[in-house]
Amino acid sequence: MYTPTVSFRLKSEVYLKLEAIAAKEGQSPGVYLKKKLESDTNSFLEDLKFMKGDISEILHLLQSDDKGSKSVENTSNQNDMVKALMPIVLESLLILREVAAPNKVSNSQRLVDKAGIKAYNSLD
Repeated sequence: MYTPTVSFRLKSEVYLKLEAIAAKEGQSPGVYLKKKLESDTNSFLEDLKFMKGDISEILHLLQSDDKGSKSVENTSNQNDMVKALMPIVLESLLILREVAAPNKVSNSQRLVDKAGIKAYNSLD
C-alpha cells in the first residue's frame, strides 16, 4: 500500500516547541504530528457530519413551518423556532467560515449575489 509522504520546513524555535510537546507524549515530532493531523481530520469529518444533520433539521423545520396551519400561532412558533435554531446556525456558520478557503468564500458570495440576495461582507 502506497502512503504519500508530506514534508515541510519549520523555524528552529517552532520545531523545538513541537519536539517538547511530542516528548511529553513520548513520541517523535513526526509521529506526534501524524497522529494529530489524523485525529483533527477525523474530528473535522465528524463535525461536518453533525453539521449536515443540523442543517437538514433546520431546513425540515423551516419547510414544515411554511406549511403551518394557523397564522396567529405561526408567528409565535416561528419566533420560538428562530431563537432555538440560532445557536446551531451560528455555530455551523462559524465552523464553515473557519475552514473555508478565501476563494471558496468569494465563490459562495458570488452565488448568493447571483440568487438576488446581497451577500454578507461583500465588497461590491
